Amino acid sequence: MIQEHEPEIRLRVDPTNPGQFFACCGLLEISNQLWGESVGFFSEEGELFFIKSQELDQNIDIVKLIEALVGCNITNTMYDMELERLDNLSKMSKKEISKFPIFEAEKKQLEEMWRAAPILLGEPFDLRVDWFLDNRSGGNDFKTWAGQQSVLDIASNMKRLVQECNFNRTTPEDLLFWTKNSDSVPFNFDSDLGGVGSDLDVGFSFDPLKIRVQIRPIIEILAFIGLQRFRPSFDEAKKCYKYSIWFNPLIPEIASVAACGLLGLKDSKRFEFQLLYRTKYLKSFLPARQV
Repeated sequence: MIQEHEPEIRLRVDPTNPGQFFACCGLLEISNQLWGESVGFFSEEGELFFIKSQELDQNIDIVKLIEALVGCNITNTMYDMELERLDNLSKMSKKEISKFPIFEAEKKQLEEMWRAAPILLGEPFDLRVDWFLDNRSGGNDFKTWAGQQSVLDIASNMKRLVQECNFNRTTPEDLLFWTKNSDSVPFNFDSDLGGVGSDLDVGFSFDPLKIRVQIRPIIEILAFIGLQRFRPSFDEAKKCYKYSIWFNPLIPEIASVAACGLLGLKDSKRFEFQLLYRTKYLKSFLPARQV
């Protein structure tokens, strides 16, 4: 059934890397937003991920999709007047603002909004990402960054680094394995590189020492998007999370059910992983194993 049409997008993937799995899910999501109804599926070995459009006149292409992601505007849900007010308060010295306790409280509230407000991906995607605020169904369990870190800053930096991917040197099929040396702080969804630390992790700032580490920003930003719809299930007994890869072309709405193992597909493969608690607040995704 899946051989009737040649898939337009083909990616190498390591199914035991949760970050790569959710990055595939995120890629399917933005493809669906950009080109209409898209379907995604894995090869039977789980080492390839395919996306194709249900619209026969659509010629989808991974390079064009990444270019659209790089070109979209990333903001949060703060209003312009709130951003302007935060900017004005930030320009005040500590001595000045300390004279007005109400200003201190307002600035603190606006700074918290800047760090934690839902993220908006503008045209052509028009997506809202707020799973990290979901404490009802467990979405915030996958919040890997600390409260004093800005989710908007991390997402913006990962998108900026993706812009530096050179497709003349990196084949589109190997997109999820492209690495970049950077001192930017990732989300730590990539289980291969999840040990990368931030200033708070290691106890000193990277910037004065000019320390640069290898990260895979495409995995980080796509997994961040993918987690909005695609969530693993939680195994209470084993204290681990489980996700499944599927082999038949599925639209995102159905694929998200297959991903958490609730679709009941007999020929799917299931994996489980745990979170590494690097500090009380900072977490990373650990590699998964097939079950």
